[in-house]
Amino acid sequence: MLAVCAAALGGQTGARSAGQPVIPRPARRHAERSEESASPHGQSPKNPAPKSASQTLPTLSAQQIFKRVSPSVMVVESLDAQGKVLALGSGVVIGPSDWFAAHAPAVVNRVVTNRHVIEDGVSFRVEHDGKQWPAKLVRVDPDRDLAELSVAGLAAPVVTVLDSSKLAVGETVYAIGAPEGLELTISEGLISGLRDFDKGQVIQTSAAISPGSSGGGLFDAQGRLVGITTFYLKEGQSLNFALPAEWTLALDRQPASPSRTATANSPEFQALMWFEVGYKADQAGDYENALHAYQEAARLVSGAPKAVVLGNLGLVYDALGQYGKAASAYQEALRLQPDNAATWGVLGLAYIELRQYEKALSAEQEALRLKPGDENAWCNLGAIYARLGQWGKGASAEEEALRLKPDYELAWFKLGGFYSLLRQYDKAVSAYQDALRLKPDDATAWFGLGLAYAALGQQSEVIKVYEKLKTLDPKMADDFFRKAVLP
Repeated sequence: MLAVCAAALGGQTGARSAGQPVIPRPARRHAERSEESASPHGQSPKNPAPKSASQTLPTLSAQQIFKRVSPSVMVVESLDAQGKVLALGSGVVIGPSDWFAAHAPAVVNRVVTNRHVIEDGVSFRVEHDGKQWPAKLVRVDPDRDLAELSVAGLAAPVVTVLDSSKLAVGETVYAIGAPEGLELTISEGLISGLRDFDKGQVIQTSAAISPGSSGGGLFDAQGRLVGITTFYLKEGQSLNFALPAEWTLALDRQPASPSRTATANSPEFQALMWFEVGYKADQAGDYENALHAYQEAARLVSGAPKAVVLGNLGLVYDALGQYGKAASAYQEALRLQPDNAATWGVLGLAYIELRQYEKALSAEQEALRLKPGDENAWCNLGAIYARLGQWGKGASAEEEALRLKPDYELAWFKLGGFYSLLRQYDKAVSAYQDALRLKPDDATAWFGLGLAYAALGQQSEVIKVYEKLKTLDPKMADDFFRKAVLP
């Protein structure tokens, strides 16, 4: 399922969501509701994207980008002892390091590629525009799948590096490399995601990445290097990934004479790839494959990264209806990262499904202690009070959710239910009307509104609700007729 770019040339009740960034990113699901109780809804507000650095410089065309940076993108060949090509990839010429300044003449350039491009090679060379140069492996960063080559006699221009923290989702980017061994090609796309990983952001892009593109450059609309193209999912060219460009500047911290064993796959990087496989399967509803991938990712990492992987693993168990296993995954995640409010929140939801309402209450209260302004947690707290028969507290929880988010349709719906249980029917009517203002065709909200009208003796309004329900849900309309119209 997962492929690194050089590999093919080297001889891959409803779901709900909450969640903190998980090795690379946040995962969320939505919960549906039933008539009888206020059930959780988990669409958390998204953080606003940072202002893009590209907004301050003129935008270049794809032709201009290619003309500017293609002299700095190389084909990288990994050779066996007989000089046979084992793998083809790409590489980017970056600025001189401290080591180069001290040990190399000015005509030696520094080329960065992916570790997996060179891992099986005995010797190496780079190629550009029909010319070849022998290359020496200087250092390897296996945790970040990067390698540095020195190339004597290569007088190529160096690229300008842009820190990934300056990027924003939706920016246009260009991948330049040697896919399928073709020198050189450019593909255009967007930044479709920024995934937190190891003090940086792994970049997800729709710019096509193919076998042979590993180690190539991902450039912004001003021709600055923003990433090193690294891997993709075979099932979709829209799911492609690049390592943040600033990692290339940190290679100096690696030993200058890598051993052969130093190129072994990093468990952390393998975990990242397994996570992306799991996320792709999860989004497609393929929960069995998502389960396996997340389990592999969790096996490979420890500490906070493992905690966030376990959080997504719990969400998959939840989607499969395996709430006990979901709760166990969340508990283990919280043992490793006890201050994660989102994980406390989904643990509370799992306890609701297990009918362990006191535990659910404690978990949701802990989520709110850590993040008092989370309207979703307040809404979920109301769901728990509904199970405990504490209608007044439930109404107060939904009112707090609505104070934080006045257009929260689900909280208005739940609040209408609580007001009806408290026999405050005028307030119930008002709450249901607000819910319907936000979601006009919600049959369950119409049903609740009609019952509140019936309790107030407003029979003409009851009939109007009945006529509306007949157009939305005839079966529900029949039930409403028996409960509200016939009496």
